[in-house]
Amino acid sequence: MLAALTSAVLALAGCGDGAGASWREPDDYAYTLELFDGECGAASRGAWRITVENGAAVEAEPLNDEARESAWAEGAPTIGEQHAAALGVRQDGAYDAVDIDEVDEGPEAGRLLRVHYVDRDGGAEGEGHESCEEYRDVQRTD
Repeated sequence: MLAALTSAVLALAGCGDGAGASWREPDDYAYTLELFDGECGAASRGAWRITVENGAAVEAEPLNDEARESAWAEGAPTIGEQHAAALGVRQDGAYDAVDIDEVDEGPEAGRLLRVHYVDRDGGAEGEGHESCEEYRDVQRTD
């Protein structure tokens, strides 16, 4: 289930054009990733506290029941991996909309905040699909 959701999320993106400042992803940090069914803030599909060490995600702690009922088939993502994936999905045009929101200013300018995906004709029964990823509570751990 999570693998399918992650694929769907990777195929969509939030708000903005993703062409802002370039955030330099630290080697060691932790962040919260929450996936939503629909717009950000809608029904949660899972929230995790993800720890990144030496540029690779090494732990994904489930923060709610939805997350505890899921697993990362290929390992949890880093923010940089998700940002690149969202930009790729937008570029290949697989979804009707991929909106990417980034931090506007300050030392984290360009860091991914959220990605909102809309596929009006896709989904299991062809009724369309909408989802959102939110990246928050980013803390350097080095």
